[in-house]
Amino acid sequence: MGLFDRLRVHSERPAGAPVSTTLAPPPPLMAVPDVDDEAGVLHGDVRAHLERLTEAAETDIDRLDHSAFEAALTSRLVGAERIQSTGLGFSYASPFATHLHEVLTLDLPTAVVTLPDDRVQESGMRLPKLMDRARRNLCTLMHSVPAEVMRVGDGSRSVTAVMSDSPYTASFARFLADAVELWTPGADQGGGIVFALPHRHAVVFQVCATPQQTRDALDLVPLQAEAMQADGLTPVSPHVYHWLDRRITCLTTENTDGSLRLGTTPELDSLMGLRRAV
Repeated sequence: MGLFDRLRVHSERPAGAPVSTTLAPPPPLMAVPDVDDEAGVLHGDVRAHLERLTEAAETDIDRLDHSAFEAALTSRLVGAERIQSTGLGFSYASPFATHLHEVLTLDLPTAVVTLPDDRVQESGMRLPKLMDRARRNLCTLMHSVPAEVMRVGDGSRSVTAVMSDSPYTASFARFLADAVELWTPGADQGGGIVFALPHRHAVVFQVCATPQQTRDALDLVPLQAEAMQADGLTPVSPHVYHWLDRRITCLTTENTDGSLRLGTTPELDSLMGLRRAV
């Protein structure tokens, strides 16, 4: 059962929902330098294979000229805790939202390589220029990668899930308003967008233009994101967010037992017709 088939088992698509059915070819294996990889659960032979890929990726980096380096440079959203736990140093990483940082990567033929501080310094380029180039390459990728857009839910209610074989799919949320317009043209973004990044191949979201859409967003985006995380693909973040006017609010907080508690914002409450106690 493939990546998309696993989700289809639990989803329904209403008639008329916009869908792209063209899928990209499977991506190459990701090497150990990719901080999203779950290196701790690899069997010995798989780990050895990835270490060989790592060496190949390092060789590829060393062979890159300036133009090739800039062409491969791509920004990516990763879990803040994940990059902090590597010990490699990512002091340059910029916060995108609570629990999410933006880092620089090289999208190479053999691997996606996340650049730690020393690699960024070795480039000899100023960080703002590197980040600008990386974001432009990510935006270009967003418009060129074939993705599947589907409605997922409990049958009577649904939200949108976008999936592709690109390991940068979740990172397209870096341009969320443009991405939502690309995937669901004409959607009313006036009340913002509730979204989650369950793993690096997916984005789950719902625009909040009406009370019902807002309730569906708060009920179903966390539920669908949690179900997609159970697929075992590399996670980005378990948290749920509200995007509004370029401001991103994390709606979830972690309980002492590790579970998540969902909250709202004054804007979301207003959309649902609720009044907050003074």
